[in-house]
Amino acid sequence: MKTKTQFSLILACYNEKDNLKKTVELSIKALEKFFKRFEIIVIDDKSEDKSPHIADSLAKKYSSVRVIHNLINLGQGISFLIGLRVSRGDLVMQNGVDRPFNIKDLKKVLPYFPKYDSVVVARIDRHAYSFWRKITSWGNILLRGIFFGFKYKDLNFVQIYKRKVVKSINVMARSAAFVTQELILKAQKKGYKIIEIRLPYFKRVGGVAHHGKKRDILWALIDMVNFWLEYQTEATASKSPKKSVGIGSRNNP
Repeated sequence: MKTKTQFSLILACYNEKDNLKKTVELSIKALEKFFKRFEIIVIDDKSEDKSPHIADSLAKKYSSVRVIHNLINLGQGISFLIGLRVSRGDLVMQNGVDRPFNIKDLKKVLPYFPKYDSVVVARIDRHAYSFWRKITSWGNILLRGIFFGFKYKDLNFVQIYKRKVVKSINVMARSAAFVTQELILKAQKKGYKIIEIRLPYFKRVGGVAHHGKKRDILWALIDMVNFWLEYQTEATASKSPKKSVGIGSRNNP
């Protein structure tokens, strides 16, 4: 049964000519079964292949597809934030153009709404990862746990948010690996109801991966430390004793 809820799917794209058309068309086919209204937002991050042309062709063919072209290469993290800003859906989700999340699995996610404000999808396993990606992934999880606790197993796969969540939170991070982590951690701090579920992760079948480079890891580490400092500053401020009300104050009996 289709819901009246409007849905936004964000696809950050960089040099994905081998995957983009198939991903968009598979997504449309799946989303048509769940929603009466939906949009697919393709953020082309100054691709150097035929991705921009493919994206524009898809937008002409399908009214549900919107394309934004970054004037310079900004990275996946900033591209995702741009997608959040322009999204119109009551529910908002991101996925990789290489389809790490099977969009058909939304049928296992949607029943958690409207009870929850966000659903975090954790990967069941990382068997498709290279040895280097496994090391960086587990290192990221360990550091996040040390800084912010081990409540969530995976904040770098897929999340689905209610509109009110993404519109109420200002994300300072810009790295692909920490943007979604900060968003969920701030949502948790604001008291939004969040649940984490586990679903399969699928290996890239075409094109070339652009994540896990040393500069990406350093960028994410800087974002994590900056957020931790902000987190600590706010925690210290909240524990500071309030100044006593002086004599003569209108609050003084």
